[in-house]
Amino acid sequence: MAARLSVIIPDFNHTRYLDGAIQSVLDQTEPPGEIIVVDDGSTDGCEAAVRTYGERVRYLYQENQGLAAARNTGIRAAGGELVGLLDADDRWRPQFCAEMTRVADANPGAAAYYCRAQTMDERGTPLPQVLGGPPVPAGELFQRLLRANFIIPSTVVLRREVVMAAGLFDAGLRSCEDWDLWLRLLPEHAIVGHDACLVDYRVHGSSLSGDPQAMQRWARTVIEKRFGAGDEPREAWPPEKRRAFGGLYRYCAISTVQRQMDWTKAAGFLRTALEIDPTLAEDLDLFYDLALAGQPVGYRGAAAAPLTEHVRPFTDAIESVLGSLEDRGTRARGAGTAYKALGLVAYNAGHYAMSRRFLTRALVRDARLWGDTLVVGDLVKSFVRGWLPGRAAARAGAAGA
Repeated sequence: MAARLSVIIPDFNHTRYLDGAIQSVLDQTEPPGEIIVVDDGSTDGCEAAVRTYGERVRYLYQENQGLAAARNTGIRAAGGELVGLLDADDRWRPQFCAEMTRVADANPGAAAYYCRAQTMDERGTPLPQVLGGPPVPAGELFQRLLRANFIIPSTVVLRREVVMAAGLFDAGLRSCEDWDLWLRLLPEHAIVGHDACLVDYRVHGSSLSGDPQAMQRWARTVIEKRFGAGDEPREAWPPEKRRAFGGLYRYCAISTVQRQMDWTKAAGFLRTALEIDPTLAEDLDLFYDLALAGQPVGYRGAAAAPLTEHVRPFTDAIESVLGSLEDRGTRARGAGTAYKALGLVAYNAGHYAMSRRFLTRALVRDARLWGDTLVVGDLVKSFVRGWLPGRAAARAGAAGA
């Protein structure tokens, strides 16, 4: 069972969280075969912390080489046929090993398995946002990952031999190394998702402080490794290259807004993404992420989360981008999807009048959405939700009179 699983915990100066990660593995309902902590040149007492666990945890040290190299060191040293990846600042829930081993046994031909994660704050208090959606069918996963990397390493269990044969993580990448590996495994090998939320993913200062421009450069490196440079005439690009580069600029647009709140720069990325891959005009997740830009990680999409101050920059950027596109169909679909996303975000945040305004705008800009039960349904409910508080207040006033 789970004894076939080796757990790799890479650590670089996250010793303050490391005990929580290790203890979460020791508390599994079905313990793994081994726990390996790879100290990637930490200077905050990692070794001393690990040594307190005695023989229950294996300690490996290396000079600082980055996360990919640290994971590779652990995978090479592992004895299990399955390898679980757990970052030092995250935690596994008690059923992780049992559940993920069961998924692996049910899908022995796959190379990797992943699940969902619940965000938590720096102190370990749960936050509302859950990361990862329902499992993507195996036949669709490669295309979905070309567009966006949504698989979190701490949720992943790998088949060691398959990953070794694939060349492990690319140690030359200092970011997006996980995305690179998933794309190299696919589509030759399957990666199977599990709908359960089995990981607590920590949101803290250092996890949000990465240089967005550097991360975007690494993302470009990953795409160019697979599909070649992006400076050749786009007319000759095959569909997968278009999708991949569209996804790259999609990522650049979202990360620029979320980390820098630079709507002008993000609009440039979004325009390029839509020019390369017009099907992004119907990518609800893209516009939803942009609409959530002002909400902090851990709270994005949560009910009553702040929204209003970022509505105008969002709408201005969308109108600017869509107005510059030549294809009328792309403009209509993009506007419909963008205002649908903003209307749904407003509805979830309790801004019902705002939700009505933007859902109505979505229907006006893209008439096809009249067949979308989510749009029409939330539009009707926004009238009801907006009417009920006023009705209740009127009754209270009448009762007091």
